[in-house]
Formats: sequence, C-alpha cells, structure tokens
Amino acid sequence: MTAHTAGSSGSAPRVLLVSTNRERSPQPVIPNGVACVAAALADAGHDVRVLDLCFASDPVAAARESVQAVRPDVIGVSVRNIDNSDTIALRHYTPEAVAVLGALRAAAPRVPVLAGGAAFGVAPESLFRELSVDYAVAGDGERASVALVDALAAGRAPESVAGLVRRVGDRIVFTPPGEDAGLDALPRARLHRWLDVARYQRHGATVPIQTKRGCVYKCVYCTYRNVEGWGYRLRDPQAVAGEIAELRHEAGVRHFDFVDSTFNSPPGHAIDVCEAIVNAGLRVQLETMNFTPATCSNELLTAMRAAGFRTLGITAESASDPVLERLEKGFDAARVHEVAQRVSRAGLRTLWIFLIGGPGETPDTIEDTLAFAAARMRAGDAVYATVGLRIYPDTTLHRIALAEGTVAYGDSLLAPTFYFAPALDLAQTVRRLRVFASEHPRFMFSADARSRLLPLLTRFASVARLPRPHWRYMALFQRMARAAAGARYTAIQPAPGISLEAPPVSGQRT
Repeated sequence: MTAHTAGSSGSAPRVLLVSTNRERSPQPVIPNGVACVAAALADAGHDVRVLDLCFASDPVAAARESVQAVRPDVIGVSVRNIDNSDTIALRHYTPEAVAVLGALRAAAPRVPVLAGGAAFGVAPESLFRELSVDYAVAGDGERASVALVDALAAGRAPESVAGLVRRVGDRIVFTPPGEDAGLDALPRARLHRWLDVARYQRHGATVPIQTKRGCVYKCVYCTYRNVEGWGYRLRDPQAVAGEIAELRHEAGVRHFDFVDSTFNSPPGHAIDVCEAIVNAGLRVQLETMNFTPATCSNELLTAMRAAGFRTLGITAESASDPVLERLEKGFDAARVHEVAQRVSRAGLRTLWIFLIGGPGETPDTIEDTLAFAAARMRAGDAVYATVGLRIYPDTTLHRIALAEGTVAYGDSLLAPTFYFAPALDLAQTVRRLRVFASEHPRFMFSADARSRLLPLLTRFASVARLPRPHWRYMALFQRMARAAAGARYTAIQPAPGISLEAPPVSGQRT
C-alpha cells in the first residue's frame, strides 16, 4: 500500500494524512473529509501525502511502511466513526485506530500526531484521551488543520486554534470551533487527486458531494449538530455543479451521492443546486440517502428528476406518531404517507430507512411501521431497518437515557451503548423482524448488511456496471446471501451484554 502524493517538494513541511476507516460492508465509503483537509493543507503550501487504509490487507504494516517512505514532519489521522451503530451486528472501530496509531508512533516517535474526523465532533475529549494523540481537531477540519500545522512548523504554541483539543498539564482542554468564513472560501477537495476513486467505485461506493454543512432539525439521537453545527452553511450551487463537472470530466464519475445532513432542506437551495446541474448539461445520475419527509414539494421533486435523480433514501425512522413525536423528527405519520405518494407519483424509487426501538416504541408502533413498509415494498420500494439507537454524548437521547437511569453520569459512551425502549422485549422484537424479513425480500434487517457475501455481490454489480443504486437489487442479493449462509443470522455478533434469547434488563443494552 503506497501513499498518493500531492503538493510541492522542497522545504515545505511534509504532512502524512492517514484514513483509518476500513468498513466495507455493505460497501466502502470514500473519505471525503480527508480529501478536504489534504486540499486545504496543499493550498497552504504544505507537502501532503494521503494513506488510505480502506483496502490495505495489513493496515498496521501499511502505516509503518508509509512513514518510512514519506518521513513526515507531521502525521494526521482521520477517525470517521467510533463504531457502526448497529446493536445486532456490532463493530467497534476505535481499537483498530489505536493499533494504527501505535504503528505510526513506533515508526516516527518524535513526529507530532494530530487526529480529526467526524468521530472527534461526537466525543472530542474522550476520544483524544483514548487515542493518546498530541492534538485533535473537532468540527470542520480544513482551517483548524492548516492553522495547527502552520503553528507546529513555525515552532509556535497552537493553543489559539479554534476546535483544538490538547493537553495542558494533567488537563485536556477543548477550544470550541469558532465561526468560519463560509464553505465557498475553502479549496475544492478534488477527491481523485488524493484517493483511488475508481477502486472505491468498483467496490460499490458512491462519490460524495456536499451542498451544505450543519442541520436545523432536532432529532434526539443525531450528532450532526455536534459535528457540523446548528443551522445551515450553504455552498454556492454553481460551485457544487462545478465540483461535479470536474469529477465527471477528469475522473469519469457519472454517479454522485449527496451526503448532506438533509439534502432537501432548505428546499430552495436544493432546487437551486438541481437547476445548476441541469444548466451545466452534466447528464449525471444522482442520489441521496438523507431526504427528510419534513419538506417535499412537487417543485423540488420535478427539479430533482430533471437533474438526474431516479432514486432516493428517505430517513423516516418510523411510521407511527408516538415514536416520531418522541424522536422529534419534525413531521408525523400522515406526512410520511403523503410524501410516499408524492415521491411515487414523481417516478422516484425509494429506500425507506427506519429505526426500531427508540423512545416511545411499543409492539403496536412497530406494527404501524411494518404495515407501512409492506405497502411501500408492494409498490416497488425497499426498506432498511436497524434495532436500537446508539447513544452519543450530549444528545437529547443521552439525556433521556440518563433520566431513565439506563446510562451512568460520567460515562464517556466510547464503548458502544444503545437505547432500547423499555416497553419492548428485544428477543421478541428481533424474532418479529426476522419473520417479516423472511416474508419480504426487499426488507433488509441491519444484521443482513453484515453478510460476508453482500460486499462481493455489491462489487459484482459495480464491475458489471449494473445501474445504481445497488439497493434496488436487494431482493436478489438477500436471497443469494441467505442461501449461501444456510441459516439466517448465524454470524450475528450482538453488542456486549446483549442476548437475543432473553429480554434486555431495564430496557437498555450496554
């Protein structure tokens, strides 16, 4: 595994950026944040190399060899997720990041190591302590990383950097992120300059595009406000179209995925983005997995169709009013049904995304959601559902769990901890979903996504150039994966302390 090289040589400080995310099921995710930081550092005059460990057969050896080859002056490590937020088929990523950091430290013991990524926006101080790095950056990484590396290169103390996590004596000090000058002032990421985009696409990945950062919704479980801030910071629609055009013409990318917190909010900006793409004559295929039922006009759907949308993912989370109200989603079940009809009339196929077991969930509310899901699958849509909600620090769900006595005050929550409604029996809930899945091939229970065969099927679909998104082949993939497994869910590894044969204690799985 070699690092991709960019930037100027000579006396410029050499910065090695390492992407530690290796999750490839059901498909890998292109590390857009690493490319954004690499572009910002290169634009500031630093010599930047990127080591992407996603496809490394031995990530520890790859990290060690890259340090020996690059001989960096500064090492930056990106941690995308703490875990996969999946109660039933849990994967905890922090130990992998610790192992990579150990190799980097051993290969370059005197080189300062800084860390960043979305995970640090979720739990900056706890993760800093867990990974034992020299510095960390929470929130937007572009400006903070440049300021930090500039200070280190000049031998200055970096304590004034907004978003910085550092150690002062025996204390860990976090300087909250400050106001920024807007997203359009940042250099374009140019993913293909830093990453093997084609390889990601061969493994089923979509190419990410952001039209904004931040969120105005108050979903009780969500970390977007912690990671990207409250409110929206919008990109110029022309700049978004320009980034797509560059990737289309220079890297041959034809399919793009909008990865905003909610693509269709604010709706006027989403319409402007779609119109800019149409006016540029790009003829690309578009999708998003972050479409909220809270706002969905016919004008918006028409603009999306014209721009290249044929499918989308709708994060409804439930089709039952008691749950939607407790989740603070900003819409009710009637709105979910209305949006389903409107999207269907617009000719868009949908992957409906649900969370089972949140506050207010009961056996009856689950049946409301499954009835809606069955109706949508009969109409040709697909459904993805997870069980339990990952509790993250400083979210409303965290406060609910504290009030119910199901998590302890002072718990860092770095160890994956999940909320499950007290009115439910976990074993019975899982059994009900298994039966439902066996009756509906277009229904994917979260544990199905851990199938060892699924990434292979996704890769085959990519190499065969089957039309995206690949979830449209869910029924076929599910039948093949289940047949190959011989028995359903035989490889499930639930979170520690969780038994699928007995109900959880006090409604909480820790």
